[in-house]
Amino acid sequence: MASNVTVQSVLEKISVDHLECSICTNRFRQPKLLDCLHSFCLQCLQELRQSQDPSGTKLTCPLCRRETMLKGSGVADLPNNFSFSALVEEVTMQEKLLEGQGSDIKCQACDEENQAISRCMDCDHFLCQECQKAHGRMTLMKSHKIYKLAQLQSGEIVYKSKLREEIPKCGKHPDQNLNVYCDTCEQVICLMCTILDHGNPKHSLIGLSEAFGKCKKKVEELVSKVSKSKTALNTTIEKTCISHKKLDIMFANTKEKISKKADQEVAKIRQEEQKLLKETDRIYQERVTTFEAALAENSKEVTKTEHKLEEVKQLMNQASCYEILELQQKLLHNLSELTGKQPQQVPDKLTFMDFEEGERSLGRLILKEEPKAAAKQSPRSARSCVKEKWELKTEFKNSELGKTWLQHVSALSDNNIVLTNLNNILFTLSLTNSQHTPSPIPQRLQINGLTDDVRCIAVSKDDKLLALDGPVVKVFNKQHQLLHQFTPGGRSDSQPTCLAVDGSNLIAVGYRGKKEISLHNPDGSLIRRLPAPMIEYDLTMYNHRLIYTNYGNKRLVCVDYYGTSVFSVDMTSNMQGGGYPTGVCCDSDDSIYVAVDGYQTGGILHFSPDGKYIECVIKGCDSPSGITFTSGGDLVVAAGWSVKVYHRV
Repeated sequence: MASNVTVQSVLEKISVDHLECSICTNRFRQPKLLDCLHSFCLQCLQELRQSQDPSGTKLTCPLCRRETMLKGSGVADLPNNFSFSALVEEVTMQEKLLEGQGSDIKCQACDEENQAISRCMDCDHFLCQECQKAHGRMTLMKSHKIYKLAQLQSGEIVYKSKLREEIPKCGKHPDQNLNVYCDTCEQVICLMCTILDHGNPKHSLIGLSEAFGKCKKKVEELVSKVSKSKTALNTTIEKTCISHKKLDIMFANTKEKISKKADQEVAKIRQEEQKLLKETDRIYQERVTTFEAALAENSKEVTKTEHKLEEVKQLMNQASCYEILELQQKLLHNLSELTGKQPQQVPDKLTFMDFEEGERSLGRLILKEEPKAAAKQSPRSARSCVKEKWELKTEFKNSELGKTWLQHVSALSDNNIVLTNLNNILFTLSLTNSQHTPSPIPQRLQINGLTDDVRCIAVSKDDKLLALDGPVVKVFNKQHQLLHQFTPGGRSDSQPTCLAVDGSNLIAVGYRGKKEISLHNPDGSLIRRLPAPMIEYDLTMYNHRLIYTNYGNKRLVCVDYYGTSVFSVDMTSNMQGGGYPTGVCCDSDDSIYVAVDGYQTGGILHFSPDGKYIECVIKGCDSPSGITFTSGGDLVVAAGWSVKVYHRV
């Protein structure tokens, strides 16, 4: 039996990671525990502290980079990991017994250096033949349990270190055992401490057994929560994998549809085919990167959670109640951290990708599901392609407004508007008035944080004011307090010239010099840069499209959020009597309205969502610049030295 026993067969369940220090890669010597529950040799930690910051009060774990606060004597005052010390001693002794080194084990009961043949479990000594006989002769030792080395070698009797039975002594009173737990201070103490330091009635003292039971229950509850978090992570990973596969299938089907249509047209549309395939590949790679990033992050969290659960399990199985109670807060803190982890979700809409054939071209990519049936039934959508009649509802003239040319206008949800003029001065004006109410006076805005270089303004759906102040975008709340600011495009080497915000609070900034637009999240972080041919000073965004005008070339241009051209319209024939396009905005039905600057002949043109000219809906509007819609559907025009409000008849 013994001849078939190997070190590997006995120790196969003991991980090397639990026997060796990951710093020196040797068996643990005086292992100490950090706050993150990782253990290292005392000497290794002392050398690590010297290399990090000898005089500092923090020590960074070399495995997880978490910091541990040092107290008192520094590394020496860290908790001892007695369970690791005992495990190293037991494994080392078992290896000696199994590897044929039993002859090297000497008697520990006498000074004769005789070879040991047995071990007394009560004395914790290896015994030679003579000392074993002496045990049998002495009355006090006759009841001791003595086992042959062969029994230890075969595994019949398991060698256990006395360290596991050792009762720790009090640090303040070395002659006293730790046998009481102060629930108030969360500390194991001795009887002398209960009198001297913890005798106050406010201190709650309980027995070790009761304290250990409470600690064990807390740990079990948190382990259960962490296990649920791990399950949620794994579920999210499975769902992401399914979505990834679905995306792959739709990606393959989309490419097949594109290629099939391209084969019908052969050489005439090969170039367009390659462009669409390239765009499909680019969008697919972007989305795959998103899926892979989510998978990697969630897998990382699962691995981290598994390691931490294993560490807690080992500690709970190996450590004594004294150690566990001493480490109770570290245990609970580590487990609590894991319960708060949320899986990284990937929106289901990223799995959708399709291709729509075109009549005059190869077709276009569709990146989100479009409710086509609902669109056909919508009366507002139908209105975007028919002629309309508009009338002047009211006009605001004021000496303060008339000092210089009005440039930009944006509407708030409370029927107020914000304006800027060529001197970069901001005004606010209320549109709520009647025939019996005198015309409101515009109020000049004095906003802390704005300079005299405000080039453009915009208002978000939740009434945040965005100002393009030189090269910086600044965001203010309803009380005009600065919330945050950012340099658009992530760089300051180019000057932005226009600004817009959509219903999801995404922010677009245009650059006339670079002919591009940078798209940003609400917090200012950059999503992407995209080409914007002929971009100048007027920009709006609606339904995932960016629409702008070019003054000199008299064009209305539209690109999507990935920079793909939707249309580019020459407006020359639409502007009877001359003029140049300036401001642009969209109604709730995707209709596009463009201001035409012509001295005393200016007007507002109406275009369909796909860029088709419908008609000039407003004439004789002087020299309109900025235009916008109010929440009630009125059209506000910054027209020279006045503000005009039109309503649809």
